[in-house]
Amino acid sequence: MNYEATADYLHLDAALKLLWTQFLKITEEMNAFVPRPLTDYEDERKSKLVHFQKLNPTHSVDSIEKIVNDLVSCNAQERVQFVNKFSDRFMGQYATVALISHALCEAVINAILAIGLAQSKSHELFSILEKADVKEKWRIGPKTLRASYELKPGFALFETLSHLTKRRNALVHNKIHLRVSGTTVLEGSKFERVSLQENRDWMLRFFSLPYDLCDHASVQLSGLGLLVLEGSSPIDRFEAHKMPNAGFVSDGTSIPTSPHAPS
Repeated sequence: MNYEATADYLHLDAALKLLWTQFLKITEEMNAFVPRPLTDYEDERKSKLVHFQKLNPTHSVDSIEKIVNDLVSCNAQERVQFVNKFSDRFMGQYATVALISHALCEAVINAILAIGLAQSKSHELFSILEKADVKEKWRIGPKTLRASYELKPGFALFETLSHLTKRRNALVHNKIHLRVSGTTVLEGSKFERVSLQENRDWMLRFFSLPYDLCDHASVQLSGLGLLVLEGSSPIDRFEAHKMPNAGFVSDGTSIPTSPHAPS
């Protein structure tokens, strides 16, 4: 059967690969981070002392000095320095990678289903399948092309897809968490607040995910000619996505499969 198909999703592929270079740069900076010693903050301490004294002329010099010293000591902590230096830049990249990776994952499965259904002369099913959640598209959709297809929940590949979907939804459909007089009146979006290092580990998985899902489908649907993405270079692949038993111990209990950040 001859068919023609657009490939605008390759713009997302290109965007994700460009973000990889930025990710490596900030990761290198984070790995090389050395905190400044407290003595480096002396000019800042003196400046704040003068500023606070002008704002609080009735307070004693000792009381103001204690407040300023405590504030500067807090800012000089290694953890605080690290967060102040990297948090905004890194989380800006995190949000962008999560959105683009999720969009590419959905675009790839849409392309696979559309082409596969067209080959089997069942293209009318696409309008039904494309309404499903992206996780279900990847888990169930390809079964319409080959009944033996499997993408099991609990495996590292599906674990990453589930986590990415949660993070993407928390960003795209964001709701604030609101308390009034100490009582919660609105449950906000479930956006996990974890360390930059843990988010960095998840980003490695988000970068790799669209290509690993595509490879998974290509193997399970071999012979149908559904190669949608040609390669992931320069993005490094998350090896646990390829392991048939990743994410399980002998009794089927899920185990963590977090990657290591590049050095």
